[in-house]
Amino acid sequence: GLAGAFADSWLGATVQAMYRCRVCGSETERAVHCGSASERIRGFGWMTNDAVNLLSSLMAGALAALLGELL
Repeated sequence: GLAGAFADSWLGATVQAMYRCRVCGSETERAVHCGSASERIRGFGWMTNDAVNLLSSLMAGALAALLGELL
């Protein structure tokens, strides 16, 4: 669980798409905010919060499987 939390934080901070609303100026995970298209400021457009959650779960599961084999 801890490995998944760290992976989620790391992926969210480095590769998750983040946008800036052109209307209100807030930073958001949404490509559309305040009824208008937002400007991507970092990350990959396809790397949504759902993709981050999936990848972090897979990474934690892979680590658990590896540790299970080694111990």
